[in-house]
Amino acid sequence: MSRYVEKAKSKQKISGEDFKGYFAPEGIEGAINLLEEYGDQVVIVAGGTDLLVDYNERLYDLDGILDLKNIEKLSKINVKEDHIEIGAMVTHTEIEKSASLKEYLPILSQAAADVGSPQIRNRGTIGGNVVTASPAGDLLPALLAYKAEFELVSIKGKERVLAKDFFTGPKKAVITPEQLLTKIIIPKPKETTFSVWKKVGKRKALAISSITLALVIEFNQDNLISDARACMGAVAPTPIEIKEFKSKLQDKSIEQIDYQKLGQIIADNISPIDDIRGTEEYRRDTGRDIMISALKELNSNWR
Repeated sequence: MSRYVEKAKSKQKISGEDFKGYFAPEGIEGAINLLEEYGDQVVIVAGGTDLLVDYNERLYDLDGILDLKNIEKLSKINVKEDHIEIGAMVTHTEIEKSASLKEYLPILSQAAADVGSPQIRNRGTIGGNVVTASPAGDLLPALLAYKAEFELVSIKGKERVLAKDFFTGPKKAVITPEQLLTKIIIPKPKETTFSVWKKVGKRKALAISSITLALVIEFNQDNLISDARACMGAVAPTPIEIKEFKSKLQDKSIEQIDYQKLGQIIADNISPIDDIRGTEEYRRDTGRDIMISALKELNSNWR
């Protein structure tokens, strides 16, 4: 469960008579009309897991609630000819268990399986994970690695934003208070695409990530690497792609991969912080180690 709009941290505490109310529209049109009228005066609720935590910590006060639970269109997974559409209200459990997503987007399915506890996975949504924009959001590196786009809708129309352009800072994104995230669009990977997901946390699935890695590599007909994306979470203010990774692998065979050198590239290109989940040095060392581990796993799977 998660919120869709940025926290209104600057708000003053409101009285009961100022409360805008609870809204649960049955269609996208009703939701965007409410957003146009109230903007950041309402908090959008998908599953509510982040909302409840932040509200209990008094990070903001609620003027009103826009609950998306009745909009069935947002809870669909649709496999098209050349892409896959995932509604913003699809839960982590549904992503984890979807046969289609396991087939086409396996590391997204694996990342969803690593989110929180079973209760959190049953309530939390992909849309909430995206718009909350946490640097440690489990699904975000996989979405970056799969070149996802996010469809944002308002009364002014629809807009698609690439995942790589969406996140602007810790818990900040380009979405405006009048916009609703309706779906995530992901191109179907080629049959010669291989991927690996890694997560390090103190208590595995129950932990907020110390570091995550989504690795996607495509091979051409000559078994040479044609594209490579290494995307990471909890190592920078936003989820990131390690740009140098692709240039080091392009047009090489898997036998030519230098695990140690690529692992060091990760350590050199992340900007982690010290916090309760780990020090900067720990995260750099861990980033190097999980990249080496991921490349070895990729080699094994490819063969």
